[in-house]
Amino acid sequence: MSVDPSEKLTSGHLPVRAFQHNAPTAMGVVDLDRSLVPRSPDGRGWNPTQRDGLLLVRLHDQPLAVVHIEHNLAGATDDELASEIWRAAGEDIRQHVERYGCAAMPDGPLSLQRLRSPVTGCPGGTPPRFDTSVAVIISTAGREQQLEHCIRSLLAQRRAELEVVVVDNRPATGETLRAMEPIMAEDSRVRYVAEPRVGLSVARNRGIIETNAELVAFTDDDVVADAGWLEWLIAPFAEADVAVTCGMVLPLELETEAQKRFEQYAGFSKGMERRSYDARSGPVAGRLLYPYVNGAIGVGNNMAFRRTEIVAAGGFDPALGAGSAAGSCEETWAFSQAILRGGRIVYEPRALCWHEHRKDGDALRGQIFGYGLGLGAVLTKALTHDPRFYISAARSLQIALVLQLRKRMSSGDPRENANDLTTRPDELLRARREGVVRGPLRYARGVRRTRKLGLDDAIRGE
Repeated sequence: MSVDPSEKLTSGHLPVRAFQHNAPTAMGVVDLDRSLVPRSPDGRGWNPTQRDGLLLVRLHDQPLAVVHIEHNLAGATDDELASEIWRAAGEDIRQHVERYGCAAMPDGPLSLQRLRSPVTGCPGGTPPRFDTSVAVIISTAGREQQLEHCIRSLLAQRRAELEVVVVDNRPATGETLRAMEPIMAEDSRVRYVAEPRVGLSVARNRGIIETNAELVAFTDDDVVADAGWLEWLIAPFAEADVAVTCGMVLPLELETEAQKRFEQYAGFSKGMERRSYDARSGPVAGRLLYPYVNGAIGVGNNMAFRRTEIVAAGGFDPALGAGSAAGSCEETWAFSQAILRGGRIVYEPRALCWHEHRKDGDALRGQIFGYGLGLGAVLTKALTHDPRFYISAARSLQIALVLQLRKRMSSGDPRENANDLTTRPDELLRARREGVVRGPLRYARGVRRTRKLGLDDAIRGE
């Protein structure tokens, strides 16, 4: 994807201009091969009243850009949208058409009209098909309305061959089961599993045990999956060395200040480019302590594993993840182990889903604090369990020193920092640092709980 060097981006690769105010910003998507009319991410209607908007622009399922429209989208004409889209994504549109030969070569906003009719057979919009079984595992703890939206989006996938395993991590109330009974009566692909032992890792491990599918995909109950999400998420597994895949996650809505601050600090999207990571990728700028710290790869609410790979690695560490003392980062350790075992991880942005961020400030701060706890816990585990971590740390220290020297030499040169991610809110930075400091003790507490309950043998003893 081409990037305007003057366009600053958030940590989630969204235009920073939409975050220079705290008022709501509309979220939408435009598929150029279908229409220039935006639609909402979750299909629940489109009637924006916000002062501005962010539109994901796609062509034949390929994300090209997120365009900031600096006025209310409700009154925008097709010509106005075409001009904004062409300004932000014109070069990407041309590159897509030139690469695949799937439409007449566009030369300006008016030529976007020729892309409206669906084009069949575009290689860029056709994921490879291969025979395999897939289970999507959702862990939930009492968000019934969000869970239903998530399940409905999974049942509407273009790839119809799947099973959906919902692991209820708060089964005592019976509310999740009651909410799911009508869905299960409608569609036999959905199953309910009760797991009373608290913890996201525990629930995900239970889901792995409950299925024999060759591939296990994971998402959360506060996510809505795009119709092509699953087929693109599993497509890279057609290559034998791929052990894990991750997809792109964009905000379902940006209605509150807290939701906007989350995108400024810890947006889930990793960009529009397909990327691959393995042991040879090594630590570089932006990936220090790789592969143990691997936030650039993907996130846990949009990922898939070969089941044999995650079982061989012992599943997700119950001392990590939401609901544990450490709070998060169970996928961080799982990604590192997949790479260290010789596997490859592919980030495929066409595997798109939309996440409903926390709406209030206290919940957001707790979430970021949890991210810090998890990072501190992962570093503690690597430091105490894997001698290879010291090699990664030594290499990362060299890179960090070089980066610091370059920063001092280039200070005052605006071109050097023109495309840096936006600065992050100080309060959230402090919350994360506090979490990192407390992470080692929290991890030790999680390990004690894991041993006491025998949770570390859950996968090995299946």
